[in-house]
Amino acid sequence: QQRADERIPDLLATPAAVRFVSAEPLLGPVDLEHIANENGRPEHYYAALSGYVIDGNQAQTEKLDWVIVGGESGPKARPFDVAWARDIRDQCKAADVACFIKQLGSNPVQHLSANAEAALHSFAGRAFDRAEIVTLRDRKGGDPSEWPEDLRVRQWPERQAA
Repeated sequence: QQRADERIPDLLATPAAVRFVSAEPLLGPVDLEHIANENGRPEHYYAALSGYVIDGNQAQTEKLDWVIVGGESGPKARPFDVAWARDIRDQCKAADVACFIKQLGSNPVQHLSANAEAALHSFAGRAFDRAEIVTLRDRKGGDPSEWPEDLRVRQWPERQAA
């Protein structure tokens, strides 16, 4: 979120036919409709997908046309919670912005249900990780046929007039 808050306002201010964010590797949740602006006050932000600046009132601004999402690959890849990809996919869908899920990375995880988590935490009084690893054959998590069907999203932005 910090990097999005730092960089997206500059991106929105840059003339471009297509504005896009490549959230790769995605290392945490990102709210693209609440990008902090320079003063950092919570009531002042950019809604980067719907194209508004909320700064005491709503003003139209440029918006993102495309968001690419992916997990980190390689032997020391940090965890990629598939819920983060789902959240960005849902944000994009609500704003009618193209979303492209590129890969789940080498270390995709998903949260356990509340019941499964409670059972794990009570087992022999030991603490366990709250997520389970999603096992994929593709080492980079790049084969959509291995993913949950709802994550097989590969949209392209509509070409904008120059």
